[in-house]
Amino acid sequence: WYQRSAATTSGHTASHEHTVLPRTMGFREAFLVVADLAAVFLFAGIIYGWAPLQDILIKEGFYHDLCTDGKAEPCEAQHTALNRAFTMATTAVAVTGLPGGAFVDKFGPIVASAVASMLVVLGLLGVSLCKVFGSTQFDVFLLSFVVLAVGGTITLFCGYAKAFLFPQRCTLLIELTSCLFDASCIIFPVFKMFYDTGVKFEALFGIYVGLAVVTYALLLVAWGMNRQKLIESRSGGGGSGGDGESHGHQSDSGGLQNLPLGKQFCTFHFATILIFAAIQMTRANLYLGVVDFVNAQIGENSGMSKDKLSSFTTIIGLIIPQGWLAVPLIEMSIHHLGVCGTLQVTTAVGILYNALQLVPNLAVQVINAGIFAAFRAFLYSIVTAFIAETFGPATLGRIMGVCNLSAAVVNQVQPVLVHMSLTTYNGNFTPLNVGTIIASLPLFLICGILQLKQRKQTAPQDTGIRQYSRTYSHGTAGGAACHVNAAMRIAEIERALLDREPQQQQQQQLAVA
Repeated sequence: WYQRSAATTSGHTASHEHTVLPRTMGFREAFLVVADLAAVFLFAGIIYGWAPLQDILIKEGFYHDLCTDGKAEPCEAQHTALNRAFTMATTAVAVTGLPGGAFVDKFGPIVASAVASMLVVLGLLGVSLCKVFGSTQFDVFLLSFVVLAVGGTITLFCGYAKAFLFPQRCTLLIELTSCLFDASCIIFPVFKMFYDTGVKFEALFGIYVGLAVVTYALLLVAWGMNRQKLIESRSGGGGSGGDGESHGHQSDSGGLQNLPLGKQFCTFHFATILIFAAIQMTRANLYLGVVDFVNAQIGENSGMSKDKLSSFTTIIGLIIPQGWLAVPLIEMSIHHLGVCGTLQVTTAVGILYNALQLVPNLAVQVINAGIFAAFRAFLYSIVTAFIAETFGPATLGRIMGVCNLSAAVVNQVQPVLVHMSLTTYNGNFTPLNVGTIIASLPLFLICGILQLKQRKQTAPQDTGIRQYSRTYSHGTAGGAACHVNAAMRIAEIERALLDREPQQQQQQQLAVA
C-alpha cells in the first residue's frame, strides 16, 4: 500500500504538469482523519497499558483459582498466568505485523477496518465476560486479549494507509498516528482511576464495548464517504502516472537501496538492526510486564500500604504513555549524531532505566517511568528511521515486519524469566534487570562496528538524502516519505542546473566575442 502511494506522490510532484491538490480538506476528508485518529488512540495500542490493568485483574480475582494449598493472593502462579497473557498479546502484535500489512495492502483499509472492528469488539466482550464463561481449561481472557491486540494492530495499519490519501499532509498524519498509538496505552490507567472510585469492572468494559461499536461504525462510514478517493489513490491517482516512476528515486541514493530484498538481508546493516530490534523490543515489553511486580516488591519491603502502592501504579501508568514528549530529543539526536549514533543513545537510555529499577525507592521509579517512556519513543522511532534511511521505502514494510517477527521470537523468553524471578528468586527481579543490562552491552560493539563501516563506505552524495531523512524520521512511514521528498528535491536541483547550462554557454560565447 505504501509503495504505490509513495510512487504516486513522487510521480505527481516530480512532473512539471502535476495535478494541483487542494490545500484545504473538505468535510468528508476531515471526518475520515478525525474518525481514524480516534480509533487509533482508543484501541490501537491499549494492551501496552498493562500494569494498571493487571492491578484491576488481580483485585477482580482473575486466575485466583491457581493459588492453591492456602497460598495468599496474589500468588506466583496467578502472576505468571497474567504475565503469560500479556506476553502472548505483545507477541501477537509483532507476529501479525507482516501479514497484517499485507492484508491491508491486498484488501484495502475499508475491509481491514471492518475486520479490525470485529476483532476489537470481540476481544473487549471476551475480557468483560471471561469471569462468566472462562475456566482453568478454557482461558477466555488470554484468547480475548490476544484478539484485542491483533485488532489494534490492524487498526494502526489502516491509520497509516489513510495518510497516503493526503500527499500534502502525509508526514503530519503519519506523525499523529504514531503519537496517538503510543499514547493509547493511557486508556487502562484511566480505567484504573475510575475503578478505584468504585466503578464496576463489568460497567467499565461494557461502556468501552459500546464506545468501540460507535467509533468503528463512524470510521467505516467515513471510509465509505471517501471510497472514490481511495479507489483513485490505489489505482495510481486516476492514471496520472505514478507507477511509471515507482522507484526511480532509488538510483539517486545508491548503495543498499538499489539492492534486491534478498541481498539486503545479507548485509551487516540488516543484521545490526535485526539484532537491535529483537533485543530492545523484548526489553521494552519486559519492563511493561514486570514494572508492577518490581514496584510491589519495593512497596512491600518499605512497609507501604496497598492503597498508596496502588496510587503509585496509577501515576506510573499515566507517565509511560508520554513518550511523545521525547520527539524533539529524538530529532536532535538523529540530526547531530545520525541514525547509528542514535542507536547508541537508545541503548544507553535503556541501560539507564534498567539500572534505576535496581534502586529500591518508588519516587525514583516514578522518574524512571519517564526515562522508560523516552526509551520506548527512541526505540520505535530509530528502528524505523534506520530502516528507511538505509534500505529505502521500497522494502521498508517487509524489513520492519521481519524485525518484528524476530522480536516476537525472542519475546517468548519473557514468561520463563518472569516465572523464574517469581519462584526461583522469590519475587526478586534484580537478577532479571542485571541480565537485561548485560544483554544490551554487545549492542554498543555491534553498532560501533557499523559506524566504522559507514564512515569508510558512505559516499558524499548520500549526505543530502540523509539530512532530509533525519528531519522526518519519527513514525513508521515518516522516514520513507522523506526519502521521496529528498529525492524529488535533488531532482529539482539537477533540472535547475541543466536549465542554466545553455545560459552559461551563451554568456561565455558573448564574453569571448
